[in-house]
Order: sequence, then C-alpha cells, then structure tokens
Amino acid sequence: MSNTAESIYFVLQEIDPATGSAVAEARIRVSDLQKLGAVLSCSSIQLSGSWELDPGDLQRVGAICIPPGEPDPRFNRIESWHPIRETPYLVHTNFELPLMLEGRKPLAVFHDAYPTEWLSETLARFDPFVRSGRLVRRVIDTPFTEAERARFPDFQGWSRAFFSLPREEWRIDAFLLLLKVFAKTGWNEALERMEGSLLGYEDWQNDWWIERKAKHRSST
Repeated sequence: MSNTAESIYFVLQEIDPATGSAVAEARIRVSDLQKLGAVLSCSSIQLSGSWELDPGDLQRVGAICIPPGEPDPRFNRIESWHPIRETPYLVHTNFELPLMLEGRKPLAVFHDAYPTEWLSETLARFDPFVRSGRLVRRVIDTPFTEAERARFPDFQGWSRAFFSLPREEWRIDAFLLLLKVFAKTGWNEALERMEGSLLGYEDWQNDWWIERKAKHRSST
C-alpha cells in the first residue's frame, strides 16, 4: 500500500513492560507507506495495528516522517492512528492497569473467547498486583453452547474478567446486574451511561460519548 498524496498519522510509544501500556507517546506523519513497510519488514502496512521498534527501526522511521526528525530513543513501538484518539479525554482502553494503580480507575472489564494468547497475556499483567492486594479479581467463564462450539471450534467458551480497586468490588456485582438487564431489554442510553460510570468515567465524559454516538447514528 502506498499513499503519497496525503500523509497518514501514526503514534510512537514507549511501552512499560510491567503494565504493557504506553507511558509516553508522540504523533507523527508518514506519507509513503511503502517505505514504512520496508522499515518494519511488512509487505503491506494496514491502517490498523502496532509494530515493535528497535533503535535502528526508530531512526529509520524518523527519517521518513514529515518533517523528518530524530525521535526520542525511549520509543519502542509504533501504532496506527485511530479516530478515538480525538476524544477530548483519556479513553481507558490499553491504559486500564496503570490507571488503576494510580487510583484513577475503579473497575476494568475484559471479555473474549478462551483460550487466547491476548487474554492470557493481558490478565497476567494484573497478577502481581492481585497477589499484593492492590487489585481484586473475579473471572467468570461461560462454556460455549453447541452452536457456538460449532462456530468457534478452536475455543472453549467466553471469559469475562473483572478487576477492581479494594473496596470497589460492588462495581463488579453492579456490572453483572447491568448485563442481566441488557439481556432482557437490549442496549440503551441508560445502560451506556451506567457502564461508563462503573468503569470510572466522569459525567461530562459520558455525556460527550453518548452525544457522539447519537450524532453518528443520525448521520448514517
């Protein structure tokens, strides 16, 4: 894939190995995706994904940026730009663990089929802090139905993992109740707002998010 008519945004990141989250970021622009693909040893650069960088890769990425520059040597990953980054507040996705350790996020929820490498690696990063008592964990596994087993033969079921701050465990029970209501009524604005509040978003952030979704629906 090549794009010389316009530049494409990417994000350079420094990833903390303890949390798996970015601790520093910088937005860059690249106009030639073929050159970027050559740097990253990728035959085709898609506009979604992330790639690890060694120091040599980082210097070569800097050379094809607009304008060219020498990136901070701390950066060790490049990630494609996503429109969610235009949100006027920090979206918790990929920052759950550091935000919880800072006391800024009371609840994190992960949901995926199991067994998967992504889910196992994600949950493993929380383990030391669960063992030390800084976080509380609850995992609920639901085996597949026969129809799901036929559709997803490589997996065993659904796994939903909850992590809360101490004394915030009530949010896990509230989230489970939310899911029961959702199963009966379908998703709606009230449940959306409740979910955001349980996860630690402020009222004005929930307002912005719900308004954004409403505008998107009206434009489609």
